[in-house]
Amino acid sequence: MRQWLILIFVSLILLVQGCEKPSGTDSGVIEKARKNFISGFYVESEKGFERYLEDNPQGKDRLEAWNYLVKIYSEVRQDSEKGASLLEAMYLEFGHRSNLAPSLKRKLAEMYIRNGQYKLAVEALEKSLEFPDQASKQIDTTRALLAKTFGYLRNYDLAIYTYNDLAENTADPSVKAKALYEMANTLTLIQAWQRAESELKKLIVMKDAPKSIHAEAAFMLADIYEQKHEYPKALELIKDIVDTYPNPQAAQYKLNYLEKIVKSGGKVVVKPKKHKVRVKKTRKDSVIDDESYGAI
Repeated sequence: MRQWLILIFVSLILLVQGCEKPSGTDSGVIEKARKNFISGFYVESEKGFERYLEDNPQGKDRLEAWNYLVKIYSEVRQDSEKGASLLEAMYLEFGHRSNLAPSLKRKLAEMYIRNGQYKLAVEALEKSLEFPDQASKQIDTTRALLAKTFGYLRNYDLAIYTYNDLAENTADPSVKAKALYEMANTLTLIQAWQRAESELKKLIVMKDAPKSIHAEAAFMLADIYEQKHEYPKALELIKDIVDTYPNPQAAQYKLNYLEKIVKSGGKVVVKPKKHKVRVKKTRKDSVIDDESYGAI
């Protein structure tokens, strides 16, 4: 039903050719709509762009007008459902252009994700990847978003497969590092600890991985070693990234904790101290354990 409404909407726009404004007015309408948008007069801007689309079915600025309308609804009004409908209409008009179709499908997928329509997002992203002659950066971005969307659907097998495909085929070291990290993180969700460890090891030996991703991978690998009671290995990893981990306090806390564990031969378990507070009552004192009632 929704697709039919979009088709009707686009058809009505294309049928108003007879109502087109006289030559020379097109640029004035689009220019005024742009200025209104920049000035924050979004209602007037919206009306201007809609008028341009209605009056200029063959106008050279139609793509710009569509894009502004999508911005107004999705970013200003926070109406991502209408934003998705507008993008669907855009695709019906411009989907035949191979230089625009992949990015339109990806934008549409992003809008579907905002709406929680993950299956529609997957369909749009898979369609986007079918178009040939795309820039490698564009393909990388689409694959990464596809893998992430599989994760939203809790289809972890396909998420892992897609991250692995991205890591193996990208020429960008940063993209590869991020894909390996996200793949390892997804593997931990299904408790595939051994393979997660393997992927993290690949990442931390990459010479051209971004420092932040390298640090996050080392921290995750240290967690795995800690679960296996391999505390010295975990400690060495944390020592290397204590100054580069995005959350320095968390890294320092783990470093202190692991140092105590290693010094004690792995026998110390660090727990918050348990305090007992004596509360005076009418007849006798009683002891309250603050672990049950909350620390004081």
